[in-house]
Amino acid sequence: MSKKKQVREVNLYFSSLKFEPYADLRGKHNTRSILKEVFEYLREKRNNGQGHLIDRHEKRDKAESRELFMVSHRKVPREDRFRCSMALLRKGKQPKLKPTDKFKLLPITDLGGDIVEETHFFIDFSTEKCIICSEFNDKGPRTSDLIYYLRNVAGSSTLKLARSTENTKFFNNTLEETLANLKNVLHMDVKFRPSSLAQMDADVRKNYYSSMENIGKMFKPKFFRVETYFQIPGSNAPVDINNEANNWFRDMLRIFKQRKRNQKLFENFEVKYEDSSGLEQTFNLLKNRASITIEVESKKDIKNKEMYKLISPGLGKFVGSL
Repeated sequence: MSKKKQVREVNLYFSSLKFEPYADLRGKHNTRSILKEVFEYLREKRNNGQGHLIDRHEKRDKAESRELFMVSHRKVPREDRFRCSMALLRKGKQPKLKPTDKFKLLPITDLGGDIVEETHFFIDFSTEKCIICSEFNDKGPRTSDLIYYLRNVAGSSTLKLARSTENTKFFNNTLEETLANLKNVLHMDVKFRPSSLAQMDADVRKNYYSSMENIGKMFKPKFFRVETYFQIPGSNAPVDINNEANNWFRDMLRIFKQRKRNQKLFENFEVKYEDSSGLEQTFNLLKNRASITIEVESKKDIKNKEMYKLISPGLGKFVGSL
């Protein structure tokens, strides 16, 4: 009787990436062209037997280093996609190895070299929205590490092409992540129908949208749309902490989390904010899509090319739905 294969689930999550080129390069470069330049730079490094290693925590006092480098990066033949993997050098307490036939532990450092955690990423740039499909690895590099890494290569320290990056997350747990990491609201774009306003919970309507109710009675619009900027577009000037906007956004996230019926009443609810790491993020209520889940043999070290074959249909379906 054949032994049943044991499998493990691997979850991969979607987000989008946008490069903001420097002002004098806006007519020449966009996200697609900058992304290609970044991977061409990494390819040349690799061909010369080198790599681009960065420490994400280099500027943090007393913080344990978080050193990252790109292990592999390949353009998929005949497709506008890259498949790549990134490594995080493991710091702190190191794991040990148990020999198969003995009940003892051996220091894994005796093998020499550094312990790393590897995460697989896949990037689709076939449309204006550059979509990232990233493996979730709680011990390895995260999507935010990849974004930071690409920004480092494209930015002032290396290629000098992009002044910033923008990352829109489509995670199932966006609400929790945003609440935990929100530092300052930069821009918001909210849209809903007058009929939806009437269906909102009474306290939500009264505390946050009462002025809209009066406008609706007077002018009878088809839609309400509120778009606000708390920074000058294209400016590098620091933005003051906006406590009022931050509190409004936190309150709305808690309402969406606790009373989910209010979520479906919005045609659009997108807020750009600065997170606790200083990165610009975008919360989009209506694009909180599910992850891709694949099954692989529990003890198999799946290769990047093999994983791509498994996730490719789901990635294509997601990109096609945008």
